[in-house]
Amino acid sequence: MDTIKMAIKNAEKKRDMIYHSFPMYMTRAVLAGVYIGFGIMVSYRLGEGYFDVHSPATYLMSSIFFGIALVLILYSGGELFTSNTMIFSMSTWKKATTFKELLVNWTACYSGNLLGAIFFAALIALSGLFGEPEKSQYLMYSASLKMNAPTLQLFVRAILCNWLVCLAVWVPYYIKGDGAKIGVTLLVVFAFVASGFEHSIANMVLFSIGLFVEHPETVSLNGAIHNLIPVTIGNIIGGGFFVGSVYAYLSSKEKQ
Repeated sequence: MDTIKMAIKNAEKKRDMIYHSFPMYMTRAVLAGVYIGFGIMVSYRLGEGYFDVHSPATYLMSSIFFGIALVLILYSGGELFTSNTMIFSMSTWKKATTFKELLVNWTACYSGNLLGAIFFAALIALSGLFGEPEKSQYLMYSASLKMNAPTLQLFVRAILCNWLVCLAVWVPYYIKGDGAKIGVTLLVVFAFVASGFEHSIANMVLFSIGLFVEHPETVSLNGAIHNLIPVTIGNIIGGGFFVGSVYAYLSSKEKQ
């Protein structure tokens, strides 16, 4: 099946689920937020020891397995806002879905991801894994940097981030075999994390954990909002325009 048609069929399935089984759709969106949380935990638990000794391998180790989160989402039916920016931009460009349906999906999915992020963070706080400040220094350092970065920089990093993330979802459409698909997904997600780009849903989880446990003054709710607004908009442009709309446009030109 043509890759664009596969994406459109996927978008139509998501749209129908929202209108016919909204609780089911929201549950899938919440699960995606939780699965991103698992990726965050692996990243920062692996990176903490390297960060503590100022090792140059810190970013490598904290990036290498984050792609597990996207693999879990793609293979377990989770609904992730950032990849839906691409899929619904494609389907709306091709007039298979309406602009209203696009907005409904993005709003529902983003809200569900946020609920999943908060739920996961609450569980982590209760687990005591970050109960002592020395166990969360890398996490707090990262959260603080993200919360206090200039708005324009956050916006551009977010565009670049979801450009890569959506390619991690889009490129496997062309590949046969689950092993190869997973390998490509892990590699591309590694690239976005190691590059220091900004992912709105990952940041939701990071900030929620940071706020739920003992944290420095540089980690705050206002800082989280300062980050998430430009990052969310940038993610929409990166996935919705640079991948979704561009490939929908290229497919229309190829058929002329």
